[in-house]
Amino acid sequence: MKTDSQDTSSASGYLTDGFEGVSNRFTQLTTVATRNHNTLTKGKRYGRWYLLKSLNADVAGQSVYQEMLTKEFELTMRAQHPGVVQAIGMEDVPTLGHCIVMEWVEGQNMSQWLDGGTTRDERLRVVNQLLDTIAYLHTLGIAHRDLKPSNIMITHNGKQVKVIDFGLADTDTHAVLKQPAGTWQYMAPEQASSTVPDVRNDIYSLGMIIQKMDMGGVYDRACKRCLRPINERYQSVADLQNDLQRMSTIQQWIKKGTITSLFIAGLISLWLLSKPIPVTDNSPLVDSLRHEVTANKERLKANNNAQQQMVAAMQQRLATLNDSLSILVSSNQQFQQEKESRNARQRRIDAAIVEGIRRVDAANARTHLKEHLDTATMKGKGWTTVWVDWHSLSLKGRNEANRYMKSIQGQFDIKEMAEIDYAIKEHCDRYEAMINGMMGAPF
Repeated sequence: MKTDSQDTSSASGYLTDGFEGVSNRFTQLTTVATRNHNTLTKGKRYGRWYLLKSLNADVAGQSVYQEMLTKEFELTMRAQHPGVVQAIGMEDVPTLGHCIVMEWVEGQNMSQWLDGGTTRDERLRVVNQLLDTIAYLHTLGIAHRDLKPSNIMITHNGKQVKVIDFGLADTDTHAVLKQPAGTWQYMAPEQASSTVPDVRNDIYSLGMIIQKMDMGGVYDRACKRCLRPINERYQSVADLQNDLQRMSTIQQWIKKGTITSLFIAGLISLWLLSKPIPVTDNSPLVDSLRHEVTANKERLKANNNAQQQMVAAMQQRLATLNDSLSILVSSNQQFQQEKESRNARQRRIDAAIVEGIRRVDAANARTHLKEHLDTATMKGKGWTTVWVDWHSLSLKGRNEANRYMKSIQGQFDIKEMAEIDYAIKEHCDRYEAMINGMMGAPF
């Protein structure tokens, strides 16, 4: 008699790697976009679409970019919120290499959504979702540092906000890759020179985004404070939300007070018109009317006093905002100075690239290889003469490039060194390709 452990003929389970029409591997891979050093690819697995974020082939082997991708994965994975794009995992995918696997968001970015035509109620709903999402990220200690309409998706189903692209995000707990970062149009002025992540950087960006959404009223006033110098703007998203709520409530009180006064006056008029019966001055009806009119006058007076107090408070608020104009002018001057500093930094990088290429060209010239290419090989004429060490000579420029990069270490940060190295090595690649092509390599 066979036991259950011996009889395997009735064991349950699937015997294949996939299902009919559904693969456990990524298929239908399509490049969506290439940004800086990353490639975004859409792929399907188990019948569901995903977004795969990988490194471009030219930087995939460099540790600094690998650490950047790992850091982005860690921050995105930590954020579990309906308003944040969901990270599924990090995997090695054939043809793409190491990838962050994320949910595929069916929708459009905020700029496209606004261009399609929206109502104020729809924009208000999106603003509130966006503020709730950023407030959540800040509770985790995450500063996004690249908030802009193109990094905010609005889903087709439910019009849900999804914040994407945490490539420049940072926290105080991460000790690596501390660099100034952002997009100029939406970036806080202090971000251009500071390597320390600060949630107030995101508050400045929120001010620029809400301003673009044309909300008007209390939102315009809140945006102006978001754009102040860092110590004068809102110190947290919660402060911004509370101020919006407070100003909206005051605005509603003013509207309700005006409507209430008109409503009471209308009731009195209707009541008087509905009583055409002549009465004496001492009748109970006249006494009741007098009391009602007196009470209504008192209520109107109280409403008017409350309105005047609220108007005075709003006028004082406006005066404070006007006083901040000079501060904004000063902030703009500071921004211009920082812009010039960035331009000077770029000029230093460009000068270093020019010097490196000059040294590479000088090293190549000393080999005299390019001058004698016509005698190095004569294929197709019945005989061939090969310059034995032409290949090693063609690498003289690249060796000089490596020496030059070592000589300038310490003068530039990691990102600047990568930019300089890429430009010089690309120049070397073009020279070596020309030599190899003319020599008919490989032999």
